[in-house]
Amino acid sequence: MLDFLVGNDALSAIVAFALVLIPAVFIHELGHFLAAKAVGITILEFGIGFPPRMVKLFTRGETEYTLNWLPIGGFVRPLGEDFVRPVSKEAMEKDKQDLYDRIGEDLADESDPDANFSEREVLRARGIRKMKSVNEASPLQRIFFMTAGALANLLTGIILFMIIGLSGLPTIVGASVGIGYVEPDSAVAEAGLQTGDVILKVNGNYFEGVDQFFGQALLPVGVPVTLTIRRGDQVMDVSYTPATTPNAAIDSYVFVSGIAANSPAAEAGIMPDDFIVAFNGESFAQFEDLPQRTQEGVGQEVTLTLLHDGETRDVTLVPRENPPEGEGAIGISILPAYQSAANGLIFVQGAPQQALVSYSLGESVQYSVERIIFFLDSFVRLPGQLISGALSAEEARFVSPLGISQIGSMFLQQSIEENQPSIILNYIAIISVLLGITQLLPLPMLDGGRIVFVLIEMVRGRPIAPEREGMVHLIGMAFLLSLMVLAFLNDILNPVTNLIR
Repeated sequence: MLDFLVGNDALSAIVAFALVLIPAVFIHELGHFLAAKAVGITILEFGIGFPPRMVKLFTRGETEYTLNWLPIGGFVRPLGEDFVRPVSKEAMEKDKQDLYDRIGEDLADESDPDANFSEREVLRARGIRKMKSVNEASPLQRIFFMTAGALANLLTGIILFMIIGLSGLPTIVGASVGIGYVEPDSAVAEAGLQTGDVILKVNGNYFEGVDQFFGQALLPVGVPVTLTIRRGDQVMDVSYTPATTPNAAIDSYVFVSGIAANSPAAEAGIMPDDFIVAFNGESFAQFEDLPQRTQEGVGQEVTLTLLHDGETRDVTLVPRENPPEGEGAIGISILPAYQSAANGLIFVQGAPQQALVSYSLGESVQYSVERIIFFLDSFVRLPGQLISGALSAEEARFVSPLGISQIGSMFLQQSIEENQPSIILNYIAIISVLLGITQLLPLPMLDGGRIVFVLIEMVRGRPIAPEREGMVHLIGMAFLLSLMVLAFLNDILNPVTNLIR
């Protein structure tokens, strides 16, 4: 249904923004809102996004619900606070007409457009008698109110991780074997097995590795064997009966899966899908023999015996002493391969197989808690990793809502392509948890910074002057908005998805 988003990065980023950030912000502010209701704090405005205001959605009770132009957050405005700071008792007594216009437009005194009205007067005029400002709440009530948004995000993350666990997590269920060569007229060839097939199951069961595959699929002489294979996009069963007594031993080869450009292997004419069967005329007892012998032969001419489509040839080359990073002395990517001559088959160790395995409720709870602990631990260790150099500044860079949407676009498309909703759900859960953790940082303008002022008040026995606290929060707001602008520009010029693709 959402296939049209695959390949459309811009549109999928917009959809990801709506799926990831808007709900996370809404839930965060809803947490504040519900906590305020629980302790009796009056909420004047519930805003989605930052001002300037786009539109007032509706009014219920003492609260008006608004949509604002800057889609980088949200807020609740309780009685006794302006946008970023608490207001003094004197300032609460009289507000400008614009406040009255926002809350009690139908009650305005048109004969006196310069009239001032306090928030409380406006609320009383609307029939609301029970009201409580933030400053009238106890310190513990204010701390609960300020932490509730982060707690709501963490709870959302826990629930989403539980849903992911219950719906199924990708789990390794077995190995696979790729068919590198099928000898003509062999039993497996007559049964229909072809070069390039990938064996997924033996007799309907997953196998753990090459040894188990060999024991179950190639040794049972005279016993019918059914192999489940993948050929292209198709999955099918192939049945055959080993008719001859196979040699219990299998020969070790090395499968060439890739060639680096301008490497000794490329110059020698080695091709992908070749099998290396001998090094200077000596066969391999195990896969690891080739890297070891290559290292011993660095700087010297060596001979490799190759097998392709049943035919062998020799090539000579000189392993490099200082190869480019990731290429190796010869310049090939390799996988373990094996020949079972009695069965006319050369097979390659394939990738592990994954399947969605549903967890029980208890296992899902445990998985969810472990994920939350992992993110909390990662956040705590982040400064130390930056200082030690274990994590680069680019890898830990501040990401704007645009960057979050860019990453969300990638996961959303992957989720659609693989038909696994858990991929995008996992990302939504991660963002919700990180939003909650970030908001608890003791920085001005964030919830954690506001909590710091309450704790200081509890220690010194009286609150800090609203003007001073307001100045700190205004400076913090200016800093965060400046950082946000820089992050936006960085995400435009250097998309964060370049780091993870």
